Amino acid sequence: MKRIVETVFVVIGLLIYGIATALSFVFLNIQDNEGWRAEMQSMLNQDPNFEQAQLSVDQIMQGVASVVWVIIISALLAIILGILAIVYLKGNKKPKAAGIILIITGVVTTVGTLGFGLFGGLAFLIAGIVALVRKTKQPIEGESSSASY
Repeated sequence: MKRIVETVFVVIGLLIYGIATALSFVFLNIQDNEGWRAEMQSMLNQDPNFEQAQLSVDQIMQGVASVVWVIIISALLAIILGILAIVYLKGNKKPKAAGIILIITGVVTTVGTLGFGLFGGLAFLIAGIVALVRKTKQPIEGESSSASY
């Protein structure tokens, strides 16, 4: 049995997690840009509610960078497990294992990416449910097949 539907949903999820990873790396590169930091500082200085003693741009960027690394690690984990699930689905080797991996990965990485991987997680969840629900066709007794000759 071909598992095209599951594979398509996994590939969609992989693309979404790949985009999330790429955007996270772009953000990490932007945070080191001095022009961008200066603009952030000027925006904070214009805000009447912001007190200079509270937070500096460096502290804000360090906190955001920590969150971005969590998103990157979660998205890369989702990509690796998604590829593993495709391998299990290919040739209908282990569809139940692939379904369980996809469901758990979809839920955990959606939370791990703080919602940025929501659509990728949904794609993994749909693929996992379909992989678990779809039954393999059993040959009817008494029918001859070309493989038995």
